[in-house]
Amino acid sequence: MTQKRPALVTALVALWLSGCSQSGPTLATAGSTGAPLAVAAPTADSATRASPVIVGRPARVFVMTSVDASCRSLPEPEITIIRPPAKGDITFKPAQTTTLASTAQGTCLGRTATGTGIYYTARAGNSGADQFAITAKAQTGEVATRTFDVKITE
Repeated sequence: MTQKRPALVTALVALWLSGCSQSGPTLATAGSTGAPLAVAAPTADSATRASPVIVGRPARVFVMTSVDASCRSLPEPEITIIRPPAKGDITFKPAQTTTLASTAQGTCLGRTATGTGIYYTARAGNSGADQFAITAKAQTGEVATRTFDVKITE
């Protein structure tokens, strides 16, 4: 006899925040429906921060979060830098609040969730473009890989 797991909708959501690190337009990605998803190969997506970053000043680039079917925040995903930036440093700040722009079912749009903020800080003497990539793994096992492009103000 096969046992069925209760249906759980989770979404690993990557939010792109432009403008200042506190607000701005968002672009969201990724997720699955039904029972927790086991992903053989990570999904890939990239995003560009709309406004340039200032040397020495941390700039929030994304917020990674997971939500359940009731739009409640799940434990924050485990984030790993898989390709570090050449001209800056990445830091993570837990408990960052954001507004969801997209989820797997589309049922949590406009709701608030808590996740891990991904911050980029350009090192002194750098300008131009930089890029880095991360992998985020939700407690449910879902995996998302994102590549981020940033422009350093001159």
